[in-house]
Amino acid sequence: TVLLLNRSEVQSEFLSIAERLSASEHPQHCTLALLLEHLYQANFGTHCDLDSLHHLLKSKTLEELSEIYSSAADAQELAAASSDPGLAREQLQAVLRDIAGAASFPAITGEAQPHKLHTIPIPAARCYTYSWDQDNFGKHRGSPVLP
Repeated sequence: TVLLLNRSEVQSEFLSIAERLSASEHPQHCTLALLLEHLYQANFGTHCDLDSLHHLLKSKTLEELSEIYSSAADAQELAAASSDPGLAREQLQAVLRDIAGAASFPAITGEAQPHKLHTIPIPAARCYTYSWDQDNFGKHRGSPVLP
């Protein structure tokens, strides 16, 4: 999220909140782990032991999580481009099982486990703020701004 603010036109309470949002950021390791937990639960429900997966993801390095997430994101993009939703789901689940096996994730069973689905809090997006005190949009001096 990007906020362009003219301090003279915005209430101080809003500025305070915007500044706090722009200063906070979840560690990348935590964000990747949460997104992977969400992905596996969304695709396999209670067939995946999310508690075990959570503990295993916490033990992975940032580099390992980045590689796993990148592979999973590629698989999701391929599935999204498919014209057959049923086939896309099967292919995505097959790739996610392969990723899980390679990363030593807990087994994804054929039968639902006695685990409940978890509420997984997705971190808020990073908020960037830029304050200016002059209305100078479109009035650049010197070299033009390239898109």
